[in-house]
Amino acid sequence: FLESDRRADAERALARAARYIERGGEGSGNGAYASIFQHYPWMWMCWAAARLGQAELAETCYERLMKYSLPATGAGLVCAPFDGEGVMSCIADVFATAEVLKTSLLLGRTETAELAAATLVEAVNANRVHMVSGKFFLRWGGAPAQGGQLSLCHEEDVFHCIDQKSPGQLYFLLAFPAMVLLEIAASCEANGGTQRDAGLYRSTACEMLEYLKGCCGVYESPMAHKVARAACSAGDMETSRRIADFLLSLQKPSGCFWPDPEAMDAVDQTAEIVV
Repeated sequence: FLESDRRADAERALARAARYIERGGEGSGNGAYASIFQHYPWMWMCWAAARLGQAELAETCYERLMKYSLPATGAGLVCAPFDGEGVMSCIADVFATAEVLKTSLLLGRTETAELAAATLVEAVNANRVHMVSGKFFLRWGGAPAQGGQLSLCHEEDVFHCIDQKSPGQLYFLLAFPAMVLLEIAASCEANGGTQRDAGLYRSTACEMLEYLKGCCGVYESPMAHKVARAACSAGDMETSRRIADFLLSLQKPSGCFWPDPEAMDAVDQTAEIVV
């Protein structure tokens, strides 16, 4: 609603979503929210609340989301929150780390945002050897691998890996990190941050984007919405328009982008595509 200047509708939608603030994604009909990304609804509520000037709600959502992060590195966690003790059993994730980065930028937590951005850079560094063969692994364990790099999880299902050679990937899991790295790069440039950091964040985001552009099926996927936005932020209007044109071809007379307008995924996907 905010993207279409319907502030009153946005406020009503946020008030309804805020009824579930204690739960986050727990019990959601979306299996990924209910089990892996229980913090994801807090990210969206924080984003909306910050834009609507509802500072208390934004802070509450941020506090809950940050329980799923490692304070020392800004890494976002999946499946379970950090228990405050050891990191050995923690499972960190590229997309979850991007959530930490985005919400920290929204609320002016510059130090945490920079930690998360540096961790995303490390994730690309650890993946570079795999990217040449068409694999980008999205998760890592708490203990560092030999040489101090992230200890990547080498599972190859769609929540663990973006397989460049197989269509039907969840491209947004890597595109959102690229998007927010470009955002913090722009923030550094605008607010007197170091040019070195800004350049590193931007080049890492562009490396992620180039990898995604080489993925089979990315230009014909409803899961590529954030690829289009990241490409736009990087100044790659050709890629952005190509994906946007495909997404618009999916739009139904009702305005949504899903066959059944009453389905939960219809609302979810429509909001993601519009943003």
